[in-house]
Amino acid sequence: MQRIEVTTKPNGAGRNWLEVGHFETDTLDRKQWVKKNVPHQDSKLIVDRQYSARGETIDWIVIIPENYPFTLVKVTYDRLNPKKLEVLWSPDETSESEGARADKIKRVFELAADNEELTNLLKELLTG
Repeated sequence: MQRIEVTTKPNGAGRNWLEVGHFETDTLDRKQWVKKNVPHQDSKLIVDRQYSARGETIDWIVIIPENYPFTLVKVTYDRLNPKKLEVLWSPDETSESEGARADKIKRVFELAADNEELTNLLKELLTG
């Protein structure tokens, strides 16, 4: 389990808050943030929130379990930066770089070179 401590400012100029979600890449190859929930409503997260005396800030302690599938971000909103995302925690990146993936694909095709059925199946899987 990982522990994240962060302070947010829910009101006024430069306000910010926490969101849980993930990034998706659209057809134009741009990363888009997709919100799934807020931390205090996600049953998988352990969350403690403490408001300041005047309620101007919130001190968060978020405990993230192993194998948690979503990313935790701090969203900042003001007139100069309409929506700025700061990644506080993301799942362990098991995805490999494109170069390593291409090398593995090449190796798979080398191993399947004598089997036409397997080669066709690999082509179908990788293009679909």
